[in-house]
Amino acid sequence: MLSLADTHVHLLAGLDDGPADVGIAEAMCRMLVNEGVGHATALAHQNESYPENTADRLRTAALSLRTQLAEKNIPLHVYPTGEIMLSPSIVEDWQAGRLMSVGDQKRWLLVEMPHGSFVDVLPIASALRPMGIRLIIAHAERYEELLHEPQLTAEWIAAGCLIQVTARALADSRDAETERALKEWVKGGFVHLLGSDGHGIDRRRPLLAKGYRRLIEWAGMPAATRIGSLWGVAILQGLPLEVPPPKKPSRNWFTRLFGT
Repeated sequence: MLSLADTHVHLLAGLDDGPADVGIAEAMCRMLVNEGVGHATALAHQNESYPENTADRLRTAALSLRTQLAEKNIPLHVYPTGEIMLSPSIVEDWQAGRLMSVGDQKRWLLVEMPHGSFVDVLPIASALRPMGIRLIIAHAERYEELLHEPQLTAEWIAAGCLIQVTARALADSRDAETERALKEWVKGGFVHLLGSDGHGIDRRRPLLAKGYRRLIEWAGMPAATRIGSLWGVAILQGLPLEVPPPKKPSRNWFTRLFGT
């Protein structure tokens, strides 16, 4: 049976705006298993709002969660990960060991934009690539400058970045234009990873299955399996991964999105 990979879910109790305690974290893990998830990030924010969230703190908290899951026989593999807000010091912070890579594998950083801003990641990607580090753009559908500019997305992918989307956004898009753009992203090979962006059991629940089914509907089972499972598991386990380049956007796509 296919085991899904949630590459964006907050599971470290009391470390950020995710689960407040270990009971909620455990309930979220059970919910993920019920969704068909076998592998998930044990994730917390790393930004100026959470200065205590050092790499060592995330590593220790993830180990504690793993022990808890084993004791309760909950069949979910969790991997320490930081959700890192882009900043001018990100390269220096990585070199100093302050940042937690995806799965603590020292291959990928999961990054998000500063609140209310949109940052060109190409200089950062270029600086980190010689160190063996590449970027995953967290909940990329949030950034209209990226979602509605497929040529820019293609440039970021060519620079080694991967695009992660939120399952909820696929299943229940906020408007028709966003849904069309997401569908073209998925069909065109611009999407690589799926995440629930789960934070709790009462709000922003860790739900992945409905978004995965939308991937199947839009791009077929083989593509959905890569995005929802295979590529995510490879990244969490530190395996080598190279993805094919996206399709060149058709003129019809641009016409629908921009009216030109």
